[in-house]
Amino acid sequence: MTRETARELSHMMRISTTGTRRWILAAALCGVLSTGCSSGGEDGDEAKPRPKPAAEPRPLAEAALHPLLLTQADLGTGYVHVQEKPGSDKFDDVAVQGCPALEKLGQSGEEKMFAAKAETSFTYTRDATLDEELHSDRPSVLSGKLRELFGAYTSCPTYTMTAGTIPIEVKVTKSVPPNLGDEQFVYTSTLELPSGAQVLKTMAVRKGNVVVMLVGAPALVDRHMKTAVGKLPAGG
Repeated sequence: MTRETARELSHMMRISTTGTRRWILAAALCGVLSTGCSSGGEDGDEAKPRPKPAAEPRPLAEAALHPLLLTQADLGTGYVHVQEKPGSDKFDDVAVQGCPALEKLGQSGEEKMFAAKAETSFTYTRDATLDEELHSDRPSVLSGKLRELFGAYTSCPTYTMTAGTIPIEVKVTKSVPPNLGDEQFVYTSTLELPSGAQVLKTMAVRKGNVVVMLVGAPALVDRHMKTAVGKLPAGG
C-alpha cells in the first residue's frame, strides 16, 4: 500500500488501546464516474440538434470549504477539537486482506482524489470520536467516486485489516441512509480489537458540488449529520 493511500485511509478512524490512540484504515476515495453519450438518430434520418447539457457547478476552493466545517459551537458541550500533526510514515503499515475490492482501491492511492478537501476531528468524552471531511468537485465526479467507495466497502461483509503486525477483523453492515441532500451513503463497521469490539459508522451526503462525510461513534454521526449538511451552500 502506498504512503498516499495510507494517509487517506487512516485519518478517518481512531482506536484507543492501553492508553494510546492510533489511526487505522477506514475509507478510500478513488475511481471516476464515466458518463456515456447517447447515440445519434437512425440511418437515413436527418441529424437533429440536441440541447446542450447544462454545465455542472464548479468545485469550491479549499478556502471556501473550511468555514463549512463543524465547530465546537455547532456540536455543543463535551467536544474537544483535535489538532492533527503532519506526517504519514506511521501509516505505512496499514493493509487490508480478504476483500478484493478494497485491495484494488488501495493500489490506486497515488491518484488525485477530489478537487478540494477540508477536514476536522473531535473527541467526545473519553473514547468517542467524530471526524469530518468536506470534499468538492463536479457533482458527477463526486457521485461516481462515492458510489465506488461505498460499493467497495459494502462488497465484503468481513475482511482483515492489519496495523503493523496486529490483525483486526472487520465486519461491515449496510445502514439506512438519512433523507438529506442529493445522495446519501452509509455503512457500519464493527472492529474486533484485543480490548473488545468497537463500532464505527461512516456516512456521506452529497449536496450539489460538496460532500460531507462523518466517521465515528454511530450516535454522534447520526446526531450531527443534519447540522453538517445544513452548513453546506444551497444549490451547489
